[in-house]
Amino acid sequence: MTCTHNTNVIVNINELRNSSRLEGAYIFKRLMCIKESEFKSQSLNKELFKDFNISERDWMDFIGFVRNGRIKYEIASNEIHNNDERKNYQKLFIQYLDTVSNSGIFLKFGPFPVFDEYIEWVITNQKNIKINTKNENSNNPMTPEQDKSKRYIWRTGFTNQMDELTDNGWSLTTNVPGTSTTFYVRKLIIPEQS
Repeated sequence: MTCTHNTNVIVNINELRNSSRLEGAYIFKRLMCIKESEFKSQSLNKELFKDFNISERDWMDFIGFVRNGRIKYEIASNEIHNNDERKNYQKLFIQYLDTVSNSGIFLKFGPFPVFDEYIEWVITNQKNIKINTKNENSNNPMTPEQDKSKRYIWRTGFTNQMDELTDNGWSLTTNVPGTSTTFYVRKLIIPEQS
């Protein structure tokens, strides 16, 4: 297909025809000649993207979602352990989601029910992250950095020490960033009795 600015992209019609993420995308399927219209048969317009001002980037965003079920920055926004860095990627992810949902193929050739469900899922998860972050930071810190009120004694422990630590009153919270066998453990500081 020829995109705007005369760039070309390869479109695998069989991939699109067989994608479960395009269920209910009737307008897109008709425009791409994947589903025939009951009114007339037509051949694929190879200038369709150019006619609708679809860029190569628009296509890459779209086909990335069709193939992987996610958009740019989602993995980083969920998997980076450094809180500040992860928050920055979460912002980029939300901004990017807003951009792709309000432009390009998702807007011009939609609706795409699976993509709309994805947006709802992201919005719900973002609300839960905000709620959990507030709770974690105030009442249930998972790392020494989140323990702003200094309610706990902190240390790290290894997987093979967990039974011993929990028997001695330590609670397991989360992995130390960048490790899979080292964990943060905490013990509540008991206020002195007067």
